[in-house]
Amino acid sequence: MSALHIRHLYHRYGLTEVLADVNLDLSAGETLALVGPSGCGKSTLLHIVAGLLRPSEAEMQSTFRGVSCVFQEPRLMPWKTALDNIALGLKALRVPRAARRRRAAELGARMGLSMQDLAKFPHELSGGMQSRVSLARALAPGPDLLLLDEPFSALDIGLKAELYGLLTEQVSRFNTAVLMITHDLMEAVRLADRILMMVPGPGRLVREFALQTPQARRGGTWVYQTTAELMQQDEVRIGFGLVDGEILPVGPPEHARHAGCAI
Repeated sequence: MSALHIRHLYHRYGLTEVLADVNLDLSAGETLALVGPSGCGKSTLLHIVAGLLRPSEAEMQSTFRGVSCVFQEPRLMPWKTALDNIALGLKALRVPRAARRRRAAELGARMGLSMQDLAKFPHELSGGMQSRVSLARALAPGPDLLLLDEPFSALDIGLKAELYGLLTEQVSRFNTAVLMITHDLMEAVRLADRILMMVPGPGRLVREFALQTPQARRGGTWVYQTTAELMQQDEVRIGFGLVDGEILPVGPPEHARHAGCAI
């Protein structure tokens, strides 16, 4: 089974340490959420996993074959149509033109985009449509590992719900592993199998919460109640600056607490 293992990861920008002793594991078919306030190093860690940054020091092992990223901004190529943007990764993999356009059109349709939408350029699309294209582009190559850098943060509630459903379908159909970062605890509760709480100064993991309730049983009431329970945890409240507290130690997170069963 494909997996990612990180041990004792540190990263510095000059003399400033931004990540300290980060340890995490992620397996195929699992969604892991990194939750924490702005500035705690979530994006830096995701960029390291994506291979966009080299850590100052770390032991990393990954057996995932393909990795795709979805960022907060869609980052579409403005000179390409929505269809060609979705097909971009397939072109890089040298998939024949007819096959990649067919695959891109199929994914676009699953995202709720018509052929008229797919023929438009990014500036002709709404923000929500651009987000759909961005997610479809990431899914098109069939990645083993999907990295999400707060891609839903600027979307309205209805569109978020639609894209949450598409993401959940991808994980279940293709056994895709997902590493997502968010400052929205409720979003993490809705989507993740495990949540890792990050705090700044320097960025480190201080608590893991395992969510054992299956996705199909995570109704609105359960999501609200579970989020409220997590918000009572000391590490969460201190991490988000809701209460004053002592400085949390650097080091691996404490043993998992199981949310949705007993916290």
